[in-house]
Amino acid sequence: MKKFIAILFAGLFILALAACDDDTPTTTTIDNNPTQSAPGTDVAPEVGDIYFAPGGVRIEMGAAPIPVLEALGEPEESEEVQSCALKAKDIRYKYPGFLLDVTYPEQGEDYVTGIRFTEDKYTTPGGVTIGSAFEEVTAAYGADYTEKNGFYKYTQGKSTLEFSIVNGRVAQILYGYNFD
Repeated sequence: MKKFIAILFAGLFILALAACDDDTPTTTTIDNNPTQSAPGTDVAPEVGDIYFAPGGVRIEMGAAPIPVLEALGEPEESEEVQSCALKAKDIRYKYPGFLLDVTYPEQGEDYVTGIRFTEDKYTTPGGVTIGSAFEEVTAAYGADYTEKNGFYKYTQGKSTLEFSIVNGRVAQILYGYNFD
């Protein structure tokens, strides 16, 4: 367990270092596609079916944050940070097992921009969780990913789903909004 926690913290450290690099930052995302296959079914989810549903609250990338925050209830804590991608403020809401990022641009609508699993309490729609083998990721989401520094990214429209792989296992799961 200590080794797993050390790997998790190492991955979080790497993510923090890369958060504001020259590339568009990776944040967490969700796409609400009603054709999503349920975990455990014989049909693997399509990459376009990227979403997160903690406690039955289905979250879309780019969704208006008010209904999402109301449905999730009071967060354990929240923190305001400067957005790396936009002239905006981000608020990171901490819930048991995940972080939810919301961007509040100076002009325009507020929207959900990211989700990061913080423990193995949740799974993706494809049944992948922190600690899953890399083979489980590709079995669930296929081989149509891009890899950079141990992060395997699946993209559909404005939604991304990334898995950090350390020693053949998932160390982090990130949903993000593609600002391109």
